[in-house]
Amino acid sequence: MTESGTLRFDLTSAVEAYNSGLFVSPGYGTHATRVIDSYELIFVTQGFLDMFEGEMNYHLECNQTLLLYPGRRHGGSAPFAPDANFYWVHFQILDRVPGDSPIRIPKIATVSDPEFLTELFCRFISDQESGTLDPLIAAHLVTLMLCEAGEPVGPIPVSPQQGSSLAGLIQTYIDENYRRPITTSSIARDLLYNSDYLERVYRRHAGISILDALHLKRIASARALLRSEGRKNINEIAFACGYTDPGYFRRMFKRLTGLTPKQFRSLYSRTHINTH
Repeated sequence: MTESGTLRFDLTSAVEAYNSGLFVSPGYGTHATRVIDSYELIFVTQGFLDMFEGEMNYHLECNQTLLLYPGRRHGGSAPFAPDANFYWVHFQILDRVPGDSPIRIPKIATVSDPEFLTELFCRFISDQESGTLDPLIAAHLVTLMLCEAGEPVGPIPVSPQQGSSLAGLIQTYIDENYRRPITTSSIARDLLYNSDYLERVYRRHAGISILDALHLKRIASARALLRSEGRKNINEIAFACGYTDPGYFRRMFKRLTGLTPKQFRSLYSRTHINTH
């Protein structure tokens, strides 16, 4: 632990992962008051959560994490929100020898990529529920979770995309229109630029092509739908994410995730839900 209630964690530290789950609010009650002998990372994915640890109260909104420490009394400081959902994982840090890759994990953090953190929890819980969770893989998953909830110690490199307002405009266009059958040419036409020039600018600042960025956005949306929309079939999800050819969607999904859409949905359908 360091100043201001943050945890100084190094990527070379040894992590022991215990168990994880998804809590879905029953609409009443509060988080149990207890003292445990491990760290706990809580990640709110819907609604809000009010917790206390020791003498401090914490209010978590959607896409925020809370790091609880071992040996400290904690619990709910207010009733559960009716729509509250949150993931939790218990773990221990066995070795805190400083290394070359320190990460500062604040008490409360707002996650920049909630989809990725959700997938880490889903993978952990899926393997846990199926009885195939290898301790080493579990430790790596928790390490990645902590990286998502933390921040590097020292200067933060500037993203190449930040250097170009035009590249940002292209990304915004993709984010707002990826569900439509758009192409690099149609983006250039709508933004009133030459398509070759637009491609050069975006690639220089983002490191990938406009088409690759479009696929990444669509597949990210598909991953979220596969986890949350159990009634939609694969073809419907493909159409909802901007693909007009479900076969092409399946190939792109496998290329970018290493799994077919069906395998992905099956993997994350084993999430254990607790309501107490």
